[in-house]
Amino acid sequence: MIELRPFRAWRPAPEKAHLVGSRSYVTYSEAELAQRLDGNPHSFLHVIRPEDASTAQLTRAERFHRVRLSFKAFCDAGTMIREEVPAMYLYEQEARGNTSRGLICGVSTQAYRDGRIKVHEQTLTARENLFAEYLDSTGINAEPVLLATPDGLAWEALLDPLLNTRPSYAYRTNDLVSHRLWPITDERTRVHLQRAFATIPALYIADGHHRLASSARLAESHACTDVDPASWCLAYIVPRKQLFIYNFDRVVSDLGEQDERGFLNALASVGRLERTATPFAAPGVIGIHTSSGWYALHLPETEAGRSASERLDPARLSELVLSPLLGIHDLRTDRRVRFVPGTMGTSELDRLVSTGESAAAFHLHPVSFAQLQAVADEGGTMPPKSTWIEPKLRSGMVVYSLEDV
Repeated sequence: MIELRPFRAWRPAPEKAHLVGSRSYVTYSEAELAQRLDGNPHSFLHVIRPEDASTAQLTRAERFHRVRLSFKAFCDAGTMIREEVPAMYLYEQEARGNTSRGLICGVSTQAYRDGRIKVHEQTLTARENLFAEYLDSTGINAEPVLLATPDGLAWEALLDPLLNTRPSYAYRTNDLVSHRLWPITDERTRVHLQRAFATIPALYIADGHHRLASSARLAESHACTDVDPASWCLAYIVPRKQLFIYNFDRVVSDLGEQDERGFLNALASVGRLERTATPFAAPGVIGIHTSSGWYALHLPETEAGRSASERLDPARLSELVLSPLLGIHDLRTDRRVRFVPGTMGTSELDRLVSTGESAAAFHLHPVSFAQLQAVADEGGTMPPKSTWIEPKLRSGMVVYSLEDV
């Protein structure tokens, strides 16, 4: 069973909500970051901003303490307000014509440790420790983990009546993403939701493996019980049909010691290679762009007995092409390979190859949720950068206090 926790969130004052929420600061260029920090005093970037000239000499503990103080200043100034009673939240996001509607609440770190919240990505101990220290020092969790429920469930219908009521927030950000938020304080609705999730055997992490692992590590280090706020993690739960999975393409800076003709000949020895007029990718078929144009590589049938992770196209691309033909053995560390989110379209791959920034591009068909679920159910892990998943959540829209409910 899955347990849901309502909580007294800190969230933006309604008149400032459109100014507060921010993307992760690593998604901004230096110029964009400076512009938002200078032009918007209410941006949550002022709380989570990265190191700058004034903090470069500070220790990590001192920087984390500054985050804590900055958040307190936001609260003292009235930029953030505290929910009067514990609540869960209906949150809806619309981007590029896709609508995701789900539930923001607390989920148990014990469910993660027990395997009821399933993973498909390997986490790094160093990052877990770093984020756990961050949570412990700042006392807040401002970035929800994105979770999905499998098909065949209808819990989201319990949220439908709220859609006919006025949301607390309804605004559109500069990146043309629409946001709506409703606090769920009605006891009957809360109980119905908790009962519905009590029948769900497992949730699946879509985005935020390190965040949830860090919350679990923090709870374990303090021997927290389920009454402790730190034993719960801030989460946004959506039904699978409102989780949008895009491909993550690869580009390489060079072809090793081969020229283009030699590389194409080597590809033809891997599988059926055909010239295409336009980019094309399908399950088992990888689009490949070189300076001479687009090709489609039809991979051979997967051998029997391979794991769900090994059957994924990103894994097979590495196994059959990147490693043996280009000498790229570790996608995490090899600087010759870059990753391009599928949301950017194949036009970005065209640009990178035509300008000479990349020698070749590899266009992949998106991994399906069924494949993600199969990997997680087997206890496997996907190759790095196998999926670009939306919705992408904003920091600071709903903040969970780790120190009191």
